[in-house]
Amino acid sequence: MFIALAMFVLLFASCDGDKPGDPEVETSDEVLLGSVKTTAFSASISGSFNGISKVDLALGKSGVLYCPKSDDAASKFKSWLDGNDNPDCIVSTNGVIQVNEYKGVITNLYPETEYDYCLFLQSQDSKTRKISSISTFTTGSFNPVIKAIDECIGLYVGVLVTFEKVEMNELDESGCTIGLLVSEKSGGVAGPGSTLTPLNGNVQYYEEWSNRYTMTGYGVKPDNSYYCRIYVKYKDQDGNDAYKYGPEKSFSARSSEMLIIDLDLPSGIKWAQCDLGETGVRAISDEGYQYFRWGSLKMFNGNRNVSANKGQYEYWDEASKSYMNIGDDIKNTEYDAAHIMLGGKWRMPTKAEVQELIDNTTIHTWGVGSESSTEGKKRGSGWRMTRRIGDKEISVSFVIGIGGFWTSTYEDGYPVAFDFTPDSYNDGYAVGGSMIFVTGLGGEYARHIRPVWDPNM
Repeated sequence: MFIALAMFVLLFASCDGDKPGDPEVETSDEVLLGSVKTTAFSASISGSFNGISKVDLALGKSGVLYCPKSDDAASKFKSWLDGNDNPDCIVSTNGVIQVNEYKGVITNLYPETEYDYCLFLQSQDSKTRKISSISTFTTGSFNPVIKAIDECIGLYVGVLVTFEKVEMNELDESGCTIGLLVSEKSGGVAGPGSTLTPLNGNVQYYEEWSNRYTMTGYGVKPDNSYYCRIYVKYKDQDGNDAYKYGPEKSFSARSSEMLIIDLDLPSGIKWAQCDLGETGVRAISDEGYQYFRWGSLKMFNGNRNVSANKGQYEYWDEASKSYMNIGDDIKNTEYDAAHIMLGGKWRMPTKAEVQELIDNTTIHTWGVGSESSTEGKKRGSGWRMTRRIGDKEISVSFVIGIGGFWTSTYEDGYPVAFDFTPDSYNDGYAVGGSMIFVTGLGGEYARHIRPVWDPNM
């Protein structure tokens, strides 16, 4: 009876002192935590190393181990101490040591979240590892100041807005994305019926305007009214996408009538003044050169030669090494970017409609001054298709040497494009030349789309 009781007491004591997730973690009095200062997405941590030589500090590795607060945080840190270079916690080495003082910043944290953390020191050969005592910090709430949009100008396929810079802690800027939300109804949020345009590269800062920016968002159609507002996208405490919104502003997209050029062609087809994705009524876009792959609805701004990659083309089947068949004519279909983006009676032109334009107009070339290279001259030159109607000359203009233009027609296994080949250049001006059809190249090539308005749709 006594032996059984003794064994029960011993077993009970053993279980109590070895609770799962609470292992013995050996901390070092040579690695000391200092202060911690948090924002919504970051923590600035300080500490010190006592009794460690300058050489060991210089050759070794130091930083912070951290993870969301949990019952087994100590176990995760102990795993690193035991030599595991891929522990179930995050190892941050984004810090500096001055004399024996450590200062580092952890970013991309979740707001209003508790984290367990400790400072660590690792020798050059990784055999010696030391950590400080384990402590806890809590990140702050995320409350960016998003002011009302100053100016809002409706375009054909987008909106141009001017707004003040969103106010937030600088350390939180890398933890979120700022952009423009366009919605069909008032009070729109991210999701169906709205378009999100990240700020990224399509924003410009004007120094003469104190802290003011302009950016262009897409996702609108001519003749319609919309609402827009600046948003900030971030990760909440559960790691899910969350949004903060600024005040909204209404705007009307430009009308189709302003976009149309009526050359009084026999078919009744009317051409657009600018390429799909451009903001104005000129052949050269305010936003740079907008490209599409054939049949794709994805618009991008880039180098057409670099982008000719079959692996990036959604209608290339790598397994069979062949193009997918999406139709011999994609006009007014789900693959017609002009119709999808502009709606109404807008669509891509067919090869026959381009030929009609050639047959019923006169070609004139133009340029915008000398450049140092032939390619530069091409990008500064263009051609216009002119037709006299009564006592007026009506013309539609294109830019030379920026990739050509897609038609909706598919012939002999390839989509058909059209472009212009000048006979020569003179001080930046294209001299002579003719429109040509480009065939034998796959849809992965980046080209422009010049929409047409079809009265019969």
